[in-house]
Formats: sequence, C-alpha cells, structure tokens
Amino acid sequence: MLVFDNLVSQDLRKRLLDVVIAEDSESDHYDARNGPNPVRWVRGGLLDVPDPNDPPLVDENETIARSNIGGGWGLTDEGLEEICFEHHDAVQEMESILSNLFPDFVVSRLPEIILGCSITPMTANAPTAGDVFGYHIDADPNITPSSPWTDVYGRYPNRAAGKPRFMSCLIYLNDEWDGDKWGAPTRFVDVPTDEVNDLNVYDVKPCPGRCIIMDQDVGHTVVAPSAAAGKRPRYSLVWKLILHPKTVGQDMKHLAGGRTSLWPETEYFGSAAQNQ
Repeated sequence: MLVFDNLVSQDLRKRLLDVVIAEDSESDHYDARNGPNPVRWVRGGLLDVPDPNDPPLVDENETIARSNIGGGWGLTDEGLEEICFEHHDAVQEMESILSNLFPDFVVSRLPEIILGCSITPMTANAPTAGDVFGYHIDADPNITPSSPWTDVYGRYPNRAAGKPRFMSCLIYLNDEWDGDKWGAPTRFVDVPTDEVNDLNVYDVKPCPGRCIIMDQDVGHTVVAPSAAAGKRPRYSLVWKLILHPKTVGQDMKHLAGGRTSLWPETEYFGSAAQNQ
C-alpha cells in the first residue's frame, strides 16, 4: 500500500471531482447541506459485487469478502457507464501519470473478462455520516472464476513472478476535508493476525488529492464520516488496475525500479510490525 500526496495536482483533483459529480447548475443544492445529488448517486449503490448471473468467484465451499454489502452512496448505473466509457481528459491524464509511475510494467484497467460485466474498471463512492461498511478485498487472482483469463494465466498469488499484478488506485477528491474533525479514513486490516484491534488496523486519513495505490487482495474498508461532517459526502474515485510484466518471469514485488526517492517511506503494522 502506497500513499502519495504529490502525485495529483490540485487542478487535476478538481477536474476529476467534476467528472465524478457531473458538475452542473444543480450541484449547489447538495453536498454539505443535503448530501449527494440523488440524480447522480443512489443509496446502496456502492456494492461493487459480481452479478448473481455471472460465474461464481469461488467454489461453494470457499468464501470471499464482498465489497461494502449494504454500503452507502454509489454512482447510478448511468454514472458508472459515463465515467468508465466516455472520454474525460482528466481521467486520461491520471492514467498517464499511473503509467509513468510504473514504467517497468504495462498498466491497464481491469478487463471485463476477469470478473464479469458487473465489476466496472472504475468506481466512485460518497460515504456520509451513519453509513456502515464491512471489510473486503477488491479482487484476488488466486480466486478468479474460470475464463479465457485463467486459461492463459491460471490462478496464482498476487505479486507472483511473471504474472499480472492486481492493484487499485484511490484518490480523495473533496475541495476541503478535515480528516481530524470529519474522519472517514480508508482502514486497512492485517488478516494474518486473525483479529481486528488497534494494533492490526491502519488508517489512511482523507486529504484533498491524496492518492492510495494498493494491492487488490489487501483487506480494507470505508469508514463513514463522523456526525460533525453533517450530510457532507467524502468523495473518492477508484481505478482497478492490472500491472502486466514486460518480461518472462519478471519480479512483480518491487515496483519502484530503483527510484526509491519517489516512494513513500515504508510503515509496518500488525504481523509485519511484529516481525521487524
């Protein structure tokens, strides 16, 4: 999990926010006073789970965490279609930044063939005070359904040498967000410890333009804003990415490619901290 504060300019952040909320003359009637615009957002829309008609992700005797079951505000189907498949200069600019960040890999969006058409390659969320979310993972190449993708790559642990690596990129978009007062961090959990407590979770505080890049098989959850935020939503935009190797048997664990000065300092928590 990488946290960047200088990867996204404030101008680009604002333009990405405009893409997500579809800035128009009605926008001033919502947000801080009245919550997300119900024309653009739907309560319970932040599910991001496979359609029941799609092939199962795992055998019936296995389990997989489902993203934010019963969650908060998510984009309407029309909104998702628009951010994913219509042209947006800001989206293309951000994708160029991600490609330049990982020059040793070929960076692409998650293709539909892996998890089905109900899992979009981009999504957005707008949690508000009182919402309840559960821990989940975005995806795991070790439990993908049978498809032409698994015919080629099989099932494998994420970060395996020479295999495509599943990663997500999340950007906090609000013009203003007081993380200390309004809360709403993205919370990560250390699964190997088999418990959730203060030592085994790690919170990334929202900050305008802050970017989190994480492996998709890392357990995490949205934390709802505090009551002090009122009806103010905490907007974020998420890309689901595949980092493809450029060479046979390529190391997929180390992303910096020797450019360590560009990368955040490593912090350990849970079982990782215990093993230091």
